[in-house]
Order: sequence, then structure tokens, then C-alpha cells
Amino acid sequence: MIPMADENPVRHFPWCTVLLILTCTVVYFGVQPFKAIHFSWSGIAESVSVNDQRFVVDHAGIPCELVRGRPLTEQEYEDTFDNGNADACTHGSGPEHDPGKNVYFAAFLTMFLHVSIPHLFGNMLFLWVFGNNIEDRKGWWRFLLLYLVGGAIATATQVAIDPSSTVPIIGASGAIAAVMGAYLVCYPKARVKSIIFFGPILLRKVTAQWLLVIWFLLQFEYVASTAGVAWGAHVGGFSFGILVGLYWRLRERAGRRALPPPVAAPVPA
Repeated sequence: MIPMADENPVRHFPWCTVLLILTCTVVYFGVQPFKAIHFSWSGIAESVSVNDQRFVVDHAGIPCELVRGRPLTEQEYEDTFDNGNADACTHGSGPEHDPGKNVYFAAFLTMFLHVSIPHLFGNMLFLWVFGNNIEDRKGWWRFLLLYLVGGAIATATQVAIDPSSTVPIIGASGAIAAVMGAYLVCYPKARVKSIIFFGPILLRKVTAQWLLVIWFLLQFEYVASTAGVAWGAHVGGFSFGILVGLYWRLRERAGRRALPPPVAAPVPA
């Protein structure tokens, strides 16, 4: 199921959500090395250059680097991208592929990198559908904090699951998963217009709780597959978002209980 829009109006324009979408889009088209993009009736085809591969490796978070606290060595880089070994992390030393890389800052930057136009479009669509309501409800700075901390926890979860991986963790999906988890708690009954691929393609309205729970369960399908999806980041971010959403709900209920009882209006004589 792909969400297209929700029937959940906002009171204020979601500036922070829009700026995050613009930032990811500008980084993909303006900062990441140029990709050769070909349009045809069958869709969009992209050819990734060696420069783009090196850019991603030099700027994205990589589990091995975060565990070892240093950039990939040249040998680890060659074993991964020339020989196809996704777990080429070693204890050995050697010349570093990018000696100037700050591996911890890269874990932050990785939330703004994407590997393809469909990857970028899908993430930004999910961010728009679910992010604007969370920003509207809790304010821009709480929303941004949820996004950034959720993205960091998502990356940490993926690193904990596969610490020897030398493949970059790329994309905003872990941070967006945190927003989705909070949305599930805050707006479980909201109706979401979705495209459903089930044999024929259907356009239906489903409640957020069904759509998001099914999305969460589908992440575990990637465990036994070779899809190359950082499912651990999705699970970690989504779980964090649920916890934050529950905390917000408890604070809101406590705030309502602390309000003085309403005073009855005087009855006219």
C-alpha cells in the first residue's frame, strides 16, 4: 500500500516538513554527483557513476566505520565494491579510503542522501503525508527533534543488527519511520487515501492504524530476502516514534486533567 494523502487537515502550514523535503531534493539533484537519467515509456532508468558511488561511501554512514571509529580501508572498499563482499569489515589496519571522513557526522548526513529518484520520491511522499500533521500538532521544533533523533536511532539499530557491514546506510526512511510511528499513536483512526497493489491496482481509503501496522510487519519480510533494504533502521525508527507518541499522549492527558473544571454559565433570571 502506498499512501497518497490523508483526510486529516492541518491548522498551520508545515514549514519544517516542506524544508526537509526541499533539502533532500536539493541534495540529491544539486549536491550528489550527476547521474545519467533516461526517460522511457517503461519508467526512469538511472546509471550510477563511479564518482557517485565514491561520494556516497565518503559521506554516508557505514556500520563498520561507526563500530571501528574510522573510515573504510582501501582493502575493505575494494572487497565490498569490487568483489561484492558486503561484510568486509576487518580488525586490520591499512590505508584509509577517505582519511578526512568524520564517520559520526556522516551518520547525520546519511539521512539526506538517496540512491535513486524512486527512492527519493517514495520517502518524500511518506514524509509529506504523515509529517505535516505531527508538525501541526506538536510544533516544528518537536517535530524536527523527532525526525533527527529518530533517524539517529534508526541508524544505530541497523548498526547493532549488522555491525560488520561495509555497505552505506542511505536515506531518510529511518527518520520518516519515526514520524510514522508517532502518527500511528496520535492519529490511529485517520483515513488515508492509498494505492493498493493486490493483483489489480486499487485506490482505497484505509485507517492509518491498518496501513502503518501492515507497513511495519512487512519490514520483517526483508530479513530473509536479498532486497538490500535497511529493515532494522525502519523498525528502530518506527519503534522510537511509537514511544515518543505515547509520551506525548500521556503528557496531553495529564495537561487536560490539570485544567480547572469548567464554570457553569449563570442562568438568566
